[in-house]
Amino acid sequence: MHVVLIGARSEAIEALLADGHAVSLLYEGGEHRRVDPYRDRLAHACAVDSYLVVESLWSALHHVGALDPAGPDGDGDGADGGGAGPHGSVDAVVSVQEHGMVPAALLGRLLGARAIDPRVALRCRDKALQKAAWRAAGIPTADWAVVPDAGRGSVARAAAAAGVAAPYVVKPTAGAATIGVAAADGPAQLDALAAALVAESETRRRLLVEHRVPGEEWHLDGLVRDGALAALLVSRYLVPLIETKRGRPAATVSLPPADHPDLYREAAELTGRALAALGHRDGVFHFEVFGGPGGFTAGELAARPGGHMIGALAERVLGIDLWAAAVRAVTGDRPGRGGGPADPGGLPDPGGSAGRVVGFTDIPTLAGAVNRLGREHVERIPGVVDVEIKIRPGEVMPAMDANSGIRIGTALVEAATEQDCRDALLRIADLAAELNSAPGLDSAPEPDSGSGPAGEQPPPQPRTSPDDKEE
Repeated sequence: MHVVLIGARSEAIEALLADGHAVSLLYEGGEHRRVDPYRDRLAHACAVDSYLVVESLWSALHHVGALDPAGPDGDGDGADGGGAGPHGSVDAVVSVQEHGMVPAALLGRLLGARAIDPRVALRCRDKALQKAAWRAAGIPTADWAVVPDAGRGSVARAAAAAGVAAPYVVKPTAGAATIGVAAADGPAQLDALAAALVAESETRRRLLVEHRVPGEEWHLDGLVRDGALAALLVSRYLVPLIETKRGRPAATVSLPPADHPDLYREAAELTGRALAALGHRDGVFHFEVFGGPGGFTAGELAARPGGHMIGALAERVLGIDLWAAAVRAVTGDRPGRGGGPADPGGLPDPGGSAGRVVGFTDIPTLAGAVNRLGREHVERIPGVVDVEIKIRPGEVMPAMDANSGIRIGTALVEAATEQDCRDALLRIADLAAELNSAPGLDSAPEPDSGSGPAGEQPPPQPRTSPDDKEE
């Protein structure tokens, strides 16, 4: 097949190439370094203005010769509607980026290629449409209201008219990574918050206001094929993701299926109903819910893998690569392990870390300070099995309140018990705070490994927010 892939994710690229497909990769400029290792193996590669703009994606395929020149009827793809570049017509279009989901669906429809249904893609992107579908299906979800223009009149009155009570969460209808998300305790604070959002950016006039559901936040990740759950992983955040606005890092612990059969049955039943209500029958999902066993409330569902190290959790616990499964669901290839339907209880077979508890934590920043934490410091903590550093020692750290993707890096932990895993995750966050708030240090201290003096650190450099739109 000739597959158009939107988003430079290495696992997705590797899966498509391993399956023998010709890949035309479209990527935003900030991802260009991710593309470099694959350029000589790709059929085409082109930077685009934005994943959100179908015009940019469509024209990019023309620019690199992946499609025929515009046909005489003006459809842009020649007489056959699909384009016939050096690798033949486009057979499939798939996005592994949150903001590319609906554009990929529309582009696939334009090119006559395999892709997620645009209506399903929109329901899996727009939070208000999700909630409407779930409410119609009898699935518990928070009360909500869409305010068409938050700059005109009281947002609190509009919320009250729709039956949305305090406390509130305000967010874009189709955002990601808690960008533009904020909480308000009462009507006056809600109106002040809405006014501040509009003043900050005119693009934030349309707002989703929902009742803030109390309790813990969980995420259910997995794969659905032909409408049946093929893999499911249940994980619980240490604190709700909105707490990243207050400097609390995103951190989660995955629960082994064999140790929690009743929880997995309940989660599988809820997930199956939620997916069916949205029409998402083939592909991966990242489903955030609130509450707990016996009282889960549906929050948000995305038709792509979760960000941060959620893919690593699924691979260790279930033995499935969700990024590969995401693209193979569109091409029709088997996803590997987890390709068949789950048992009637919706329980996947445990993978390589059966009986072990796996979790990850983002490593919190200290706004405006120079990072002193390196990989070697985190690796000393018992249970750490992988570390990813995004902000290197010597770089200036941004504040965490902009989005849940801002972090020094992420650490993956494996432990014998849930408590041991939680303790290790908290220790990592504490270590970052200790090193980066200690007075009188100009560079990262040496780990106590006896490895000799540390090299001189580079001068501080400004660091912008990581671009993690899949999170």
